[in-house]
Amino acid sequence: MFDPTIYDNLKVVFEGALYDLDHDKRLLVSGREDLVDLATMSRTFRMNVRKPDSEIHATVELKSGLLDFASELRRIRTADQLPGCELEFQFRLPAEKAAQAAEYERHLADVWGEVATSQHELSTVLMTNTGVEVTLGHYRITLQFRGKIDEDNINDVESLLQHLVATMEFFDESE
Repeated sequence: MFDPTIYDNLKVVFEGALYDLDHDKRLLVSGREDLVDLATMSRTFRMNVRKPDSEIHATVELKSGLLDFASELRRIRTADQLPGCELEFQFRLPAEKAAQAAEYERHLADVWGEVATSQHELSTVLMTNTGVEVTLGHYRITLQFRGKIDEDNINDVESLLQHLVATMEFFDESE
């Protein structure tokens, strides 16, 4: 038996809290990935959720690399970095919602500005076999949390996910 790592402990807490939100019908879990990249010796955990009766989707992603694992295992610090995990939330919205990007950015800055940075992307689909026909694809907003998280942040998981749900509701209710 081995001691669970920071990544393992955080993954279990996020997964449980997201399934609790699914059980309470506030979100619906639509996918789960638990990946190990043997080339970089990194681990990634993703859970995809969506709002019931809505086109608003989100992904919660937790990542940890070899340096974090080795630092934790050997109890060493590298360049004043403590071991931990990177956290990212991605929101997928219908493309037409991109018209409210400025309003969304203000909301994200108010709610998440101290802990995360945001990036907005609008994709298009080109139908090249019928000429140049362009259709809107998806609008994606990525929240990248500024610092690594660790077990000291476990008590924050429920609050983070409540803010995630509230943000999805804001996107869903905006015109």
